[in-house]
Amino acid sequence: MSRIKGQGPTPGSRAKLHAKSSCPYLRSARVTEREVRLDAATVGRLCGQCAAYGPWARPGTALAVFLGAVTGGGMLYQLDRYRRADEDTCGDEEVSAAASVLLAASSAGEADRASADTKEEPEDESWEELQTARQVRERVIAEWLDALTSLDRVHHVLALFPWLRSWAEPAVQRKTDYLQVLRGRAGQLVAADSLFLAAAVSAMEEPDVPADDPAFALLGTPVQARRELASLWRRWRSKVETSWDHPREFSYLVHHLASGTSSRRKGYDQMLERARELLDGWESAARSIAAGRGEERLLVARLAESVLKQSGSGASVFDRLDEWERGVLASYPVTVDWEQSAQLSLTVRVPELVAARLLARPSVLVYEAPAQKTPQPQSGPVVPEAGEGLRPGVFDDTPVHGRQLLRPEHLRALRTAGTDAEQLYAVLGSGTGMEVVTLSVLEQRCAAGWEGVVLAAARDLPDALFHSRLQEETEEAPDSERVWAVPVSDPEQEAFGRSLGAVEGERVLVRLCERRRQAGQALKSLALARSVADLRDLEAGGYDDRGTPLRSFVPDVWHGLLAMEQLDLEPFASASDRDWPGGSGLPLGVLASVQVYTTDAFGCYEGRAHSPGCTHRRPYLGVDRQDDMVTLDELLGNEAFDPCSKCGGYAVRRLSDTQVAYYRAAHRLHNLLQRSSSHRQADATREDVRRLQELSDLDAQTVRAWFPRREQARQWRQATSRLRADLQVPASP
Repeated sequence: MSRIKGQGPTPGSRAKLHAKSSCPYLRSARVTEREVRLDAATVGRLCGQCAAYGPWARPGTALAVFLGAVTGGGMLYQLDRYRRADEDTCGDEEVSAAASVLLAASSAGEADRASADTKEEPEDESWEELQTARQVRERVIAEWLDALTSLDRVHHVLALFPWLRSWAEPAVQRKTDYLQVLRGRAGQLVAADSLFLAAAVSAMEEPDVPADDPAFALLGTPVQARRELASLWRRWRSKVETSWDHPREFSYLVHHLASGTSSRRKGYDQMLERARELLDGWESAARSIAAGRGEERLLVARLAESVLKQSGSGASVFDRLDEWERGVLASYPVTVDWEQSAQLSLTVRVPELVAARLLARPSVLVYEAPAQKTPQPQSGPVVPEAGEGLRPGVFDDTPVHGRQLLRPEHLRALRTAGTDAEQLYAVLGSGTGMEVVTLSVLEQRCAAGWEGVVLAAARDLPDALFHSRLQEETEEAPDSERVWAVPVSDPEQEAFGRSLGAVEGERVLVRLCERRRQAGQALKSLALARSVADLRDLEAGGYDDRGTPLRSFVPDVWHGLLAMEQLDLEPFASASDRDWPGGSGLPLGVLASVQVYTTDAFGCYEGRAHSPGCTHRRPYLGVDRQDDMVTLDELLGNEAFDPCSKCGGYAVRRLSDTQVAYYRAAHRLHNLLQRSSSHRQADATREDVRRLQELSDLDAQTVRAWFPRREQARQWRQATSRLRADLQVPASP
């Protein structure tokens, strides 16, 4: 069991524990520092203020994950919510009064509806009562769903830390009992008949509309009238099928037909009256569908997988349900349960027509028929396993040799409590060795039975490794310096090719992040990402609550990994190459294995190939599994490659210092070869001789670094020998 250091006024067993002596809730001048055992009793003594803002533990450790899940806005806060009524809660009498008003409005007669449609002002008192009742309905149903969300978060934390169950059980039971009270109140405020009719309307096909009816002459020609009436149908259906109100409450939609038409025109009132008859006919058709209600059906609803991956501390997922679905959950019998994985499960009994709609429509809840449980023969009593949950020794809070095997519940705790959980992790797996992977990949592997340990997250890398780089760019680089280096076209300049290198990638990344706090973390992510063999493995996978793809690091890190500019490959092309006329046929050497990322390396798809940074490709930067990865050698000989004229079609993984040096040397030699072939100088200039000597007199270490294969080194020597003969330069002794 972990221990934490706390400060308190007295060494008593009931004194509150504070993380810092400056806490405003610490009112005693006598403060002592103690190290206490972290158990259920200690959790109850944690100061709420310090729990939310105090430095109890270093981020990323199991202790920090635990405190993040329990303190602050976590389990301790949730246990204290929705256990009893407060001053803002609507009482039973207020709910009953609101239910009477709402049900009376839902069953209002034809005369009342017609009065509302003709915009006659209702009595102020009745209108205010109806508006107040609607506000009560919104508040009561919202409170019930918030209470359900709060209890769900408590169960999620208890599944991660099961040793807290016995301590939290009394408070959980009080929340559960009060949840049933809130559900009963919510069920009084929605008419099940309205929900059933909405389901019937959603099942209707678009009806034929009387476009030739003289009453709709104000709409124009029959074609125009048909278009306007079809629009009225779609508008009415959309309103009805997503609302908990009765269909007749949307009869005001007929006024959209008269938009831009003066109410004084002849036939105006007749058109609206005929339109109301259309709505009545559509409602009657829905009632005919609803007449055969059929038997009731049980459905089990669980949160969608994309929702489960999101943090449990944000807004309630039930806020994303429309009125109709919230009304269904409030009106029909619902049983709330939590499975072994702490996943919320709602069992609802609804009519067949409502069930069909729940199964067909998209939602944050996934509905399915309950599984049939078949009894299994047992030879003896079954004792459920008591999991220990997340304990110290999983992440970087213990030495590596003492790390525990990673399990799915550990990652669930990390994702729930960690504000920057979706990042890169260095892991060591049985049979896979050491790798750098994203949290999403770790979750998939653990679910599939992978065994391994976490060595470090990107945030755990020592700051000292990156402090000098940050300080250099911040202090020495003027504010006016360009983020992107000025292109250098002359290979005789030392800066030629430097913009393609990994060092330049670091500089660009720091400059892009210098105004934000992300610079240090971005460099750490870059350091881990560089060790990944295939950058497509860095895809986080999935989407957040707003539909944005999840990222394991800030997008600017991709500029540190990839050079978006294209390489000049002319020196390496043969003289007969159609794409690179005038090539020198130099070997690619150490450049042959450079990785190239593109949307279509082999011309398999319609359209041109794009680089990971091209605006024609997608609205976000980076590579994923949909991209192609080839080597520079493969790209050079690929005639099917059809690049985008704007981005060049690809981006290369940033070059090492050795690759940049060879890239520049190849261009220098290529320029000499081109000049010698065009001028055929009888005597070489002194500068040409010096350059040729530099390019031909390579030491053994450089030859091995530049040319992985012997034939590549031989090609280079042949090129320099040919140039020496053209320039009539004697061979070196």
